[in-house]
Amino acid sequence: MEGVARAILSGAIIANDAEEAKIVAVKIVFEVYLAMEWKSNVALIIEVGSSLVFSWCVNKAMRPWLSQSEFIEMEIAMLKVGNVVFSLVDKKCNDLAFSLVMAGVNRTQLFKAWW
Repeated sequence: MEGVARAILSGAIIANDAEEAKIVAVKIVFEVYLAMEWKSNVALIIEVGSSLVFSWCVNKAMRPWLSQSEFIEMEIAMLKVGNVVFSLVDKKCNDLAFSLVMAGVNRTQLFKAWW
């Protein structure tokens, strides 16, 4: 499909809990997108599988104080990207993540790929 970029991230993320790991993953999405240097007139759509993390992404007042530095970095990245849309998806529908877990994929170093 022309105009569509997809990315896969796999690896260990240093975090205190699952929600913090998801925040770091969203931040990595921005890093990958900006590294692609892809210029587009359409929105970057980031699918989030956690309703709590989704609410943090779209509502600044709901963000936990301890994660403010991560969110500041995300805000800076959002300004660089321009048009960003967060979408809440059913985490049961994330077949790729489920397949990686079932296959026992366990990377000590972060792997990033995009196409």
